[in-house]
Amino acid sequence: MQYKTRKNLRNGIRFIILLFLAFVTLFPLVVVLSSSFKNESELFDFPFSFIAKNPVMYNFTQLKENFPLYTWNSVKLTVIIVALQLFTSSTGAYVMSKMHWKGRDTVFMMYLMSMMIPGQAIIIPQFIIIRNLHMYDTHWALICVGAFSAFGTFLIRQFMMSIPDTYSEAARIDGASEWKIYGNIIMPMSRSVMITQMIFSFRYFWNDFFNPLIYLTSQKLKTLPLGMSDFVREQYVYWGPQMAAALISIIPVIIIFIFGQKYFIQGVSASGIK
Repeated sequence: MQYKTRKNLRNGIRFIILLFLAFVTLFPLVVVLSSSFKNESELFDFPFSFIAKNPVMYNFTQLKENFPLYTWNSVKLTVIIVALQLFTSSTGAYVMSKMHWKGRDTVFMMYLMSMMIPGQAIIIPQFIIIRNLHMYDTHWALICVGAFSAFGTFLIRQFMMSIPDTYSEAARIDGASEWKIYGNIIMPMSRSVMITQMIFSFRYFWNDFFNPLIYLTSQKLKTLPLGMSDFVREQYVYWGPQMAAALISIIPVIIIFIFGQKYFIQGVSASGIK
């Protein structure tokens, strides 16, 4: 009886801790949701109210002018970059895990070393290259910068290493090419880690503010995170429309994660990434 009581007490404490952590995690989202339906004067009322006293749609109507274009730019760029990154990461991971060649591990270690270099340290030479290639102020700049991922290659490679080599060796004996082994055997087995990498990449590029700020200047090329800065003026910040834009930008990430949650957990656990 005492053991059962202690077990129930531990479970109760765990539940309270998890409930508190869930509240801390979801609190900003609730604030954004509530604030997007409030007028400017009600936003700073004290005490804070989670439910708008006089809900308004004004904040969303302010987004009609440019935000459909910003959203389209974000969707287009994110889809293209994620697709390219999945291809380059998976092919690189296949070469590093299922093909045996001299110096493979050395090349892989050098590839991993690139993950240790902060992005800010290479932004100047990267900018010079993009400018000399006449890609500055075009979407091609963001596509070229984001098409490759050392982390994605590492993640997928760790998963592919867990797939027995007997599958690829048997296919080679039957005369299958490396592309056929990659596309028909290894990739179907790697679906969970591919979805995991897709979620990571989608979240990063959908919310990316730094790279568009560096490489884009034209209003028509702006992405959604960069477009949200339109509501920040020198002397005033339009918090209501900014909260409405933030709410819209959050929704696709939540949808992607909900549908890919099962594969995300499988991919992370199978790849040994904590």
